[in-house]
Amino acid sequence: MFTPMVLALSGATSISAIILASGLTWPALAAPLSLAAHHEKRADLALRSEQVSAHDLDRAARENDKTLESSPFTASAWLRAAYIRKEETGSLDAESLRNLEISYRVAPLGPGVSRWRLRFVFENWQSVTPAIRVAALNELRVFATYHKGSGALVDSIADPAGRLAAKLTVRNVYMNIAATGSDDALAQEVRRVTT
Repeated sequence: MFTPMVLALSGATSISAIILASGLTWPALAAPLSLAAHHEKRADLALRSEQVSAHDLDRAARENDKTLESSPFTASAWLRAAYIRKEETGSLDAESLRNLEISYRVAPLGPGVSRWRLRFVFENWQSVTPAIRVAALNELRVFATYHKGSGALVDSIADPAGRLAAKLTVRNVYMNIAATGSDDALAQEVRRVTT
């Protein structure tokens, strides 16, 4: 009984060593996650120009689709899909809203996608669904709790309804934190946001 167990353990160790060594000796082979990152970068580059053309949107959409094929749990890719669709159609339609909802299901609190997603949602506040609004307000509460520059994010929102909703949410978070007296720098931010 002892011998088969040792043989099985040594076999598993050997296989693990081969897998580890192959990653170190053959770095040119792309792993699915690195492919996703590569396609994401290409999609971002296609959307970089001041005036995004239909050709740029098409190229970004193709790269973004490849990202989602390689890594379907990439919140930024779902958000990018919503953004691209909005740019193509001129409004948030059912497909772009679905992509935005999936982005929240994949990573409800960001954090890497929070700034872009929050700005996108609050800029389109009157077009998003109640479920997306709730998700965005929750994300903004967490974001404001841990990022002292949340007021600058709120100030960058052009849509009046979205800016008001974001400002009231951030103000509430800051007031709660200031009431505890735990952060003097935050107290200054509270005064700036609430005035």
